[in-house]
Amino acid sequence: MNRLVLTVALCLFAGVLCAQAQIKSPDGAKPTTHDRPAGGAVIVVPDSTGGTGGGTPNEPPPVTDPTPPSEGEDIPPTEPPVEPPLEDPPPYYGEPVRGKVAFILDASGSMYGSKMASLRAETTGVIQELNEYDELDCMAYGGQFASTGGVKFMWGALLPATDGNKNAAISWVNGPTMNPGGGTPSYAALQQGCQTYPADLDQFFFVTDGYPNESPATILAAFPGWWNKFEDCRLICICIAGGGASFMQQLAASVSNGVYIAA
Repeated sequence: MNRLVLTVALCLFAGVLCAQAQIKSPDGAKPTTHDRPAGGAVIVVPDSTGGTGGGTPNEPPPVTDPTPPSEGEDIPPTEPPVEPPLEDPPPYYGEPVRGKVAFILDASGSMYGSKMASLRAETTGVIQELNEYDELDCMAYGGQFASTGGVKFMWGALLPATDGNKNAAISWVNGPTMNPGGGTPSYAALQQGCQTYPADLDQFFFVTDGYPNESPATILAAFPGWWNKFEDCRLICICIAGGGASFMQQLAASVSNGVYIAA
């Protein structure tokens, strides 16, 4: 019995020595190479959720933005939007017409016959050529409009040059409103035109074939004050058949942006 106990004790002591020999390196101070991870690699063991720990089960990987171009790398240029080519604006007695436009048309008795036919053809022709970015209105002036102060507006406001509005304007110019009659109330036409149309009007066409009923000096003294409201409007004074040429020339010269045209 004593021999058996001694034998078991010796076996246990030998097992302890063997275990220590495997744990300690020969110098007894450092772990053996079997205890150190090799190469510095980190191994992630999937957890029970199917991920790498701490995530929602079956969670898809995050989506990241594409890698931005590195410094110096060529970036494809962004194509600018294509704009429609600019068309040449239609002329009215040689003056290009574009933007917000008012036509102040002489419908007095002296315009009867070929002068009115020419005015109608010129006016309807340019109206037909305007585009939807333009705006227009017409006003007739003559003695037959005494009940409305000597003038008759087509709309009394600028409207876009849509196909429908252009057709309506062409019908108005060719219609009975423009039938000639009476005297030439230029004072009322110029005053009411300046008062009615907005400050951002682009072109103010004033057409006549003769001298006004009123004193030209009176009109020329008052007109610059009416005109001051406009920001950058162009006054185009068109004289048909030479009547009232000197008045129309002085009217165009009374403002900084005036033009005289003999038609």
